[in-house]
Amino acid sequence: MLSLMEQPRVRQWLGGTDLAIDLGTANTRLFATGQGLVAEEPSLVSIQAMTGRVAAVGREAVQMAIEGGEILPLSPLHSGVIADVEAASLLLRHLLERTQRQGILKPRALVCAPTDAREEEKALLIEATRRAGASAVTVVPEPLAAAIGVGLDVASPYAQMLVDIGDGVTDIAVIRSGELILTSAVRTACSDLHRAISRRVAVGHGVQLSPQEAERLTRRLGQLVDDQEGEKVYLTQGMDVGRGESVSLGVSGEEILCALEPILEAILAAIVSTFDRLPAETSCEVIENGIWVTGGGALLPRLTQRLAKATSLEIQLAKDPLRSVILGACQMLEVGSETGIWRSRRAHPQPGGRHRRNGSSPRQ
Repeated sequence: MLSLMEQPRVRQWLGGTDLAIDLGTANTRLFATGQGLVAEEPSLVSIQAMTGRVAAVGREAVQMAIEGGEILPLSPLHSGVIADVEAASLLLRHLLERTQRQGILKPRALVCAPTDAREEEKALLIEATRRAGASAVTVVPEPLAAAIGVGLDVASPYAQMLVDIGDGVTDIAVIRSGELILTSAVRTACSDLHRAISRRVAVGHGVQLSPQEAERLTRRLGQLVDDQEGEKVYLTQGMDVGRGESVSLGVSGEEILCALEPILEAILAAIVSTFDRLPAETSCEVIENGIWVTGGGALLPRLTQRLAKATSLEIQLAKDPLRSVILGACQMLEVGSETGIWRSRRAHPQPGGRHRRNGSSPRQ
């Protein structure tokens, strides 16, 4: 039974807000009870190089990074998990300020993490959220939230498979009766596609693309399913490394597709391998239901159609793939507030100090 202070109506009367947070490698989304989706911003913080103070977060930070100057851009996450806990807490603190209400209670937060996140990585996520101002934090698996967000009946006794191809991690889960019965995650995803294009253009043409331009080319070429389209030349802009000035150039579709191919193959191999590990009875249930795909990868027909060919299964795409996780997380928040998810999750490991992680090996 919920204590008086934990009852939703009492908390609302005292100014307490419950939050659902999708802290992603590329974008962060924040939902607050009674307010809806209050933030959807790039996961970037700009720091003034001279003073060390926060200059901007989100879209403003991206614009400052483009303009250059005495600004240090910090990306709090790498491969789906926190790489800089201080930058993550700064980002979240500025976003949480949008939800502030008059009252005596601090907000509670439900946050999502990849299924392969280690305990210390979850602890950093909890620490960053607490530093930002949350009084209690509970962590849930991203693909479970995504499955709820796309509308799957996760309580079904029949197995369902979902693939969340995000910016930093491809998270694969098989769900039955409300539980993740099999998971697999590889830290290879959309950001690796962007970097592959940037490397190819830098090596082949001596031109450095902006992250935004690399993402644009990824989406453009990722939409191609007819290889003859790859024979076309695509116009792009970047910084000539030798001359230090902005230039326009044409790159062949074939050149870009060659850069994307190893990353696409790695993502497909991880999904197929997970399906092949299923017991016969479970795989039959998945075959019946098909595979749901969400995240940024769902926007790349070249990837999803190849997945259909590789598995011979029906591939079903989320209607709002970029928001599936936060849509599911806010539903979990509503149910959790009624069932007392906060009571057993107040104590968490609290790593201290600044922490950076310069990448990690894929953990499958």
